[in-house]
Amino acid sequence: AVVSTQSTGGDQGSNLTVMVKHSLDSTRTTCHVFESNRSKQVRVALNKAFTLSYKDVLRRTGQSEETLLQCAYSEVLSSQTRAQEDIADVLDQGKHVTVTIIKRPQEALGFALISSGPGSIIPTVIVSSIRPASPAYKTELLNVGNQLLEINGRSLVGLSYEAIISYIRSLLPSTKIEMQVVPGSPVLVIELIRPDLKYPLGFSVKDGHITTLVRGSIGERAGVRVGHRIIAINGESTVTLDHDSIAGILLSETGKLLLKTMPSQIFNLMLGLEEPEYL
Repeated sequence: AVVSTQSTGGDQGSNLTVMVKHSLDSTRTTCHVFESNRSKQVRVALNKAFTLSYKDVLRRTGQSEETLLQCAYSEVLSSQTRAQEDIADVLDQGKHVTVTIIKRPQEALGFALISSGPGSIIPTVIVSSIRPASPAYKTELLNVGNQLLEINGRSLVGLSYEAIISYIRSLLPSTKIEMQVVPGSPVLVIELIRPDLKYPLGFSVKDGHITTLVRGSIGERAGVRVGHRIIAINGESTVTLDHDSIAGILLSETGKLLLKTMPSQIFNLMLGLEEPEYL
């Protein structure tokens, strides 16, 4: 059950976050946030429990345990630092920003949204584009990368992308919409720690875009996101690098590997490769 349903666990300070799928076949995920002065120890224990469960599954299914990196791999995972997401800001209501949009009935709001995506500690939506001169633009408070937590008193956290979009569209007849947002950048900084090349990073890349992520891997622990575009590695831009160059760096580097990524949709919008769908 642990192997098939645990999605992600992370700690920051005294906060411990665990995201769990409702069932093996479900696409719904519940985010649990706990507060404990032993959050780091609990997170380490969860990692060890996951590794033991995974090894048990391999034994029961007849797979070779050589495909695992033994207990040393769990130690590598424990040394990982979760990506610097704004979970503390999300929990601290004092850092939330209230954005009030005033508009005409049926007038479009003027912003586009994307899902925060798999692996996000706080499952919600992110502002991906703002149309100039729109009601959203005129607030001067909404920015690309902001996370939307609440609209007109209704929490968006944990809702599907489709449900959120449907709800926002139902509000278009309104002349005033109030949102609670968390300021943030669309760029995610991720620190991967790989002491040896025998430890796989646990994700695959195609043309700079992260396409798959192995559950329980170094990449997942560090906060790598499927659907993100790698824009820099160790301070060097990868925007103009081809697939082989990016893959070559990821396959050959050991020690600390610093990635900067951003949602692929925002990356494509910035380069004019996609058109935003404004609400």
